[in-house]
Amino acid sequence: MKRLTITNLVEDKKLRQSLNYVILGVCFGIVFFNTTTGAPIAGFAKELGFGDLLYAIILALPVLGGAIQIFASIILEKTKKRKKIFLLSGFVNRLPWLFISILPIFISNRNLLFNIIVFFLIISSIGGAFLNVSFMSWMGDLVPIEIRGRFFSYRAMVATIVSFISGLTIGKFLDTVSGIYGFLIVFTIATFLGIIDISCFFKVYDPPMKKGIVIENKIKEIFLKVLKHDKFSKFLIFGVIWNFALNIAGPFFNIYMLKYLKMSFLDIALYVQFINNITSIISVRLWGSIIDKFGNKPVLQISTSVLSFLPLLWCVSSPNNWLIIVVLIQIIAGIFWPAIDLGYNNLALSLSPDENRSLYIAVLNFFVGTFGIALAYIIGGYIIENVSPHINSLLYRIFRNTLVSYHYVFILSSILRFIASKFFLSRIKEERALSIEDIKRDVIKRISDK
Repeated sequence: MKRLTITNLVEDKKLRQSLNYVILGVCFGIVFFNTTTGAPIAGFAKELGFGDLLYAIILALPVLGGAIQIFASIILEKTKKRKKIFLLSGFVNRLPWLFISILPIFISNRNLLFNIIVFFLIISSIGGAFLNVSFMSWMGDLVPIEIRGRFFSYRAMVATIVSFISGLTIGKFLDTVSGIYGFLIVFTIATFLGIIDISCFFKVYDPPMKKGIVIENKIKEIFLKVLKHDKFSKFLIFGVIWNFALNIAGPFFNIYMLKYLKMSFLDIALYVQFINNITSIISVRLWGSIIDKFGNKPVLQISTSVLSFLPLLWCVSSPNNWLIIVVLIQIIAGIFWPAIDLGYNNLALSLSPDENRSLYIAVLNFFVGTFGIALAYIIGGYIIENVSPHINSLLYRIFRNTLVSYHYVFILSSILRFIASKFFLSRIKEERALSIEDIKRDVIKRISDK
């Protein structure tokens, strides 16, 4: 089989060089992303004595930057200076984490520390709003649709390799260097790598943005324009519900492993990141080809259906049996998550028109970021801290037994995932997309031919 490279996908030298820099950037950026959203930030919050609700708020604040993405898209559409906006906002998004990492050394008051961290996270989230809008718009114009699935699958594969190598290294380091100084070093290094990620885009070609409608500062009209778009609006509804289902539980898997399962950072890196990433590397290339052949929707239907039941497996894990459960979860996740990541992003790009694409992406990110992610984080944290104890009290009176407080959001996540997959994804229409039956017939044919 011919090895997949950008050289194989693209003949144009200028485009090939740009796509290589996009891939190089993610090699650094994935370390920053995993550190500021994964097990290290969970351990950081635990080290500082923040509860589940405060931890959820810390994670929600960067996402709430999605609320201003509509303003970012207006500026982007008016100025057409996509590359400059991306570079500037990227540095604004990354640099505040240097201050966040060193604050605990100088501030011992937990309430004051939390408030200052919130301030820097707000600055970072503003940068993130401009960063996300400009990146999606840029990639939509840069990457030819004919190779989009294979390109992003290749990029994801490279990112996954770097992710599990860095994850093992960081996990071992945090287990060895305990206390706040270990987190300071990790977050500082991750921030510098995040800055290198943004710097790689100095070398990326920015095609002229498509001419669209004249943008005025009429937010209501922009929202109505996007929400009235039949195909994109259905995807937006699915995106909000699916992301809410994921994120009402998502932030708490790491806390659950650290606090309840008593796993170390190295355990998480080895049995979660490593196994997940190895499986993803094997599956991501296959999913990219399947998407290019059959479309994004049928791939999403298959993968979201399978992963709807994954949170329930966490509910049968315990400090005594966690190894086999966690490994099983990560193998299944590693197979199907790449399909969701690729299918979701590609569908967002293909269903949004070339003209004013950044507006559509901005409105999508506004609703997903505000209601599908940030609100879900906070509601999940509230349920764990304030609702679960009352449910457990009732269960104990009736059955003389209780659940772990985290299990309630895991169960709720599973139910909502299933609803989003079965009732909202099916309503989306994608041109050129085939059906699940077509994929089944192709698989059967390949097996029979062998």
